[in-house]
Amino acid sequence: MLDIHIKDWGKNRPKKHYNNLHQLRIFELIFSNKLAKLGVEINNISIISIYLLADPKKNVSHKEDLSLGEISIFLPDDYMDFLKLSSNEDKFQAFSKVIINCVVPCLEKHCAQPFDILIGYVQEALNEIIHQNYEGIFLVGKTPKKSPSRKQIAILKGIHRSEGFQLRCEVYDAKGLKIIDQLLVKEVGHEVVYSRFLGTLKWENEYLITVKSKTSSWMKEIHIPQ
Repeated sequence: MLDIHIKDWGKNRPKKHYNNLHQLRIFELIFSNKLAKLGVEINNISIISIYLLADPKKNVSHKEDLSLGEISIFLPDDYMDFLKLSSNEDKFQAFSKVIINCVVPCLEKHCAQPFDILIGYVQEALNEIIHQNYEGIFLVGKTPKKSPSRKQIAILKGIHRSEGFQLRCEVYDAKGLKIIDQLLVKEVGHEVVYSRFLGTLKWENEYLITVKSKTSSWMKEIHIPQ
């Protein structure tokens, strides 16, 4: 799958800025996943890194390293301008502009398909971000899982938005009513960072669920009211 990543390459950023660097990551993931599902064929390239230099004196440029399968694109834009955008719609429009104006010309050079097909796929992949409401929601830990009595069901759900990532546990009773919706984790929105929390869910008994990481000592308990 083609991995597209927009990176802040500005200098002297405040510390709190680094917690917000992944706001566009969910757009990148949805876009790249949809391109892969559509069957876009990009020869010899697996990574496109877009560096925002925060320097208006710089020109737009790019370089290719086919040995690494990577294209690097350098833009004078400032990543802080993305962070100042208040809505997902505005961030999406800014993201789309970068894709259409900067990424597509690089893809065209290496794409095995005609340009009209490529641009159609790109637009469809961008529309997928809107279709998914600017977020990725997925099940974790082979859930849903039934309780020992098989009367209750637990779901472990990952939610990746521009604001960040949440891992939540939902529990439903025998009538299908949600009786638990517990936040287990809040983390920055990057799959490498939050992947350590994507572990396993186990019903210890009818009133206790444990969620454990596969790669660390992290663990949470969910208590079901009796």
